Amino acid sequence: MKNGKIWIQTVVIWILAAVFASPLFLVLINSFKTKGEIMNSAIAMPSTLYLGNFERIMTEGSFVPSFLCSLFVVVMTTGLTVLVSAVTGYALARWDSRLCTVILLVIMSTLFVPFQVYMVALIVVVRNLQLVNRLFGLILVYLALGMPVPIFLCRSYCVGMSREIEEAAIIDGCSNGRMIMTIILPLMKPILATVAVLNALWVWGEFLVAFLLYGNGKPMTLPLSQRYFFGTYSNQWNLVLTNFLISSIPIVIFYLVMQKHIIKGIAAGAVKG
Repeated sequence: MKNGKIWIQTVVIWILAAVFASPLFLVLINSFKTKGEIMNSAIAMPSTLYLGNFERIMTEGSFVPSFLCSLFVVVMTTGLTVLVSAVTGYALARWDSRLCTVILLVIMSTLFVPFQVYMVALIVVVRNLQLVNRLFGLILVYLALGMPVPIFLCRSYCVGMSREIEEAAIIDGCSNGRMIMTIILPLMKPILATVAVLNALWVWGEFLVAFLLYGNGKPMTLPLSQRYFFGTYSNQWNLVLTNFLISSIPIVIFYLVMQKHIIKGIAAGAVKG
């Protein structure tokens, strides 16, 4: 009976895996087709491994500048998010006060407000600050929108950290800044790796905020660059899918490298608080 249940669970898991992987499989096979082949049948296997799409993406389009732009935005946003959320989460974890609880509730309450509610107000504020169509403005908005969950995870993780090491460092004459950089941040490595992965996955593929606040900026981010493959009378699906395939490779590699920290960090941050 037990072996039968395990066999059924295995079959169900493989079926679900096939369902979720099927869109990625279609992207893969259609990247090696011409536009005519895709129009004839999007689910058929390619007759030949056509590499012209990859050549056009890399040479004719704006893929390389857009790739570098997205990479810069992700690195800057993720680095700032990790640093700010780590320091803020640690401060909220060590600050025993009712005001601290109020601040944490205010930060977390932003998660319950849909983006569409304050979207127009956000655009007006960014425009008044003259940050529209500027990478610096886009990075600041990403940083602000992505703060609540990282702060919550870091704060919850720090609550479960022992204070003896910090007290010993203070007795030895270590300053607060040095203690955070040399002791606290290394101890927070699992949760900070989780924050970095979650933030990078979001920023790399984010379109709406970039379109609203950086729509006409140059160079474009990768999600913004893909909209130029769609026209009024025709869509270049072969280039769209090829662009998507190439764009997904770096973030998938990053996820595979960091995946061992994700479950560990999320579990620790969620349970310790």
